[in-house]
Amino acid sequence: MATLTLLLTFLPFIVAQKDNGAACSCFRTAGHSAGYFSYHRFHDFRNIPNIPKSIVPALIPSADNTTLAPATSDFFETDAWNNDWQIQNWNNSDSMASANASILMVNSLNNVYIGRSPLPLPIPDPCLFWSRSVPQTNKIVPSNDATTAYTTYLNLRTARLVDFQSAAEIDSTEANFHYLSLRLLARTVGSPGACSGAFTYLSNDDPQKIQEADIEILTSGPRDKVQYTNQPSTDKHGNDVATATVNSTNPSAMDWSEWNSYRYDWMPGQSSWYVNGQSVANISFQTPKNPMSLLLNMWSDGGEWTGNMSLYDEADFQIQWIEIVYNTSGAYGGSSSKRDLADGVGGRGGLEKRKGHPGCAVVCSIDEEVNVTGTPAILYNNTGSASGLGAPSSGSLAWIPVLVAAGAAAFAWL
Repeated sequence: MATLTLLLTFLPFIVAQKDNGAACSCFRTAGHSAGYFSYHRFHDFRNIPNIPKSIVPALIPSADNTTLAPATSDFFETDAWNNDWQIQNWNNSDSMASANASILMVNSLNNVYIGRSPLPLPIPDPCLFWSRSVPQTNKIVPSNDATTAYTTYLNLRTARLVDFQSAAEIDSTEANFHYLSLRLLARTVGSPGACSGAFTYLSNDDPQKIQEADIEILTSGPRDKVQYTNQPSTDKHGNDVATATVNSTNPSAMDWSEWNSYRYDWMPGQSSWYVNGQSVANISFQTPKNPMSLLLNMWSDGGEWTGNMSLYDEADFQIQWIEIVYNTSGAYGGSSSKRDLADGVGGRGGLEKRKGHPGCAVVCSIDEEVNVTGTPAILYNNTGSASGLGAPSSGSLAWIPVLVAAGAAAFAWL
């Protein structure tokens, strides 16, 4: 019995979560940019199994070989990864002049890898986790989930080599995000001259018609400053557009090289950003309108924005988990293996009809009453059944860990 008790105690750190979100008709967010969404995804990189202790891939000195490099581990060959993300290997050779870049930048699969924590199970510190529910007062409220233990994380690397800058980018397979709330627990570490970013994006041949909303951290900048922007941030003459961007200080001057919870809400007419549960920026100027993809990157091109990284220096964008609730402009465009939630067309801030629970009969939250990060909590259930999840009146949420195949054990779809 003692052995079983110990195993159950540590299960949350080594297994994937049950698909509890299947019982939800919609997902509600909190705060001044609150909304309702049809879909939920939770990507958990905290305890991926079978990762060797020495797993940092050696840099490849040739630009051509860097482009052709294979995935750094079997994890990136699994459906759990490829259903939602694509690692990029493009370069900026055709845009260096227009972007005022001073060095060739080459994205590579070799720069996206699973890093290991130096301490297998750090002591939980409740002060590091804050509620993602932001009251109108913007007061920080402790989260119900104080677990900070992790053994692994997703790592995006950039490094300056002799002839080029080696960089990293991952793009969502879903290109139809049409309003969303994105959250990630992340930190940026390393040398000056680089930029880490998480952003929605829709390209256009005309730079003034690009639709993009950014979270960006410059490693050359102050360690408590983060840039939030509805792009483009310059006009057709190259002049800065002040209403398009905010350079904000993290709450309590929190260093971006420490783990922080970043949140971006894209709602009709406004982009809003939070750090550790506190509102830090709101921009209504040129808010994106059309369906977009989600991108994360770590890069430098030696230009005015990133600055120039010194030879052989490196910087890393490290991510423990990514959580997204969203609507789409049509049917889900990612993995066909995921449950198809839509009967009708959503987007435009409206909800898609869900099979089984039309409209919003079972309302779940990723902010309120959440006891386990990544597991939505049922707030209201008007169907008389919640498929085993705790009803609002009970004040509890059932969570059943399950063992799954190695390589995808820490990747949860909700």
